[in-house]
Amino acid sequence: MRSKHARPGGWLHAGIDNAGTFDAAAAPFDSHTPISDLHARAQRSPGQQGPHETPRILAAESDPYHRRVLRVLLASPSLAVIEVEDGQSAIDLLSLRSFDVILLGMGLPIMSGPEVLRWVRRSQTPWSDIPIIGIIDEAHRDQVGRLTSAGMTAWTPKPLSRSDLAEKLTNFLPGLAGSGL
Repeated sequence: MRSKHARPGGWLHAGIDNAGTFDAAAAPFDSHTPISDLHARAQRSPGQQGPHETPRILAAESDPYHRRVLRVLLASPSLAVIEVEDGQSAIDLLSLRSFDVILLGMGLPIMSGPEVLRWVRRSQTPWSDIPIIGIIDEAHRDQVGRLTSAGMTAWTPKPLSRSDLAEKLTNFLPGLAGSGL
């Protein structure tokens, strides 16, 4: 039985009162944004990406072992890393959150790494020029030139190396240089 106080749309319009204004106290919890930033974020247009305190990295890798290696290599209080297992999830997350760098595995299910790369670069979005670091395995080594032409900014080989990954990331996120990554 639905409560007489329930509003149509429920979770979809959470945080928006009947007058159409944002109420931070009524908004759902967002684990990636401080509560104090919710009101400011609600006032921006949906396509506008705002700055954040720590650099955000989207790590799209299908192999659980390599996701764990990335998690260990990127474990730092000066980074926020969000992992996904397939290309479609990476695209969906890009449309919801702002990121500073994408680490992109090539053998992703649903949408492969090269498909995600082409989609991001061809999109007419504020994040179409985001740095994309390819995670290249042996099967995709011969495609590095083609992937670079398609818009891959840099690449790192598997097996992953902390020093190589840190070097690539500090090229795009200079603030990480002294963070001990």
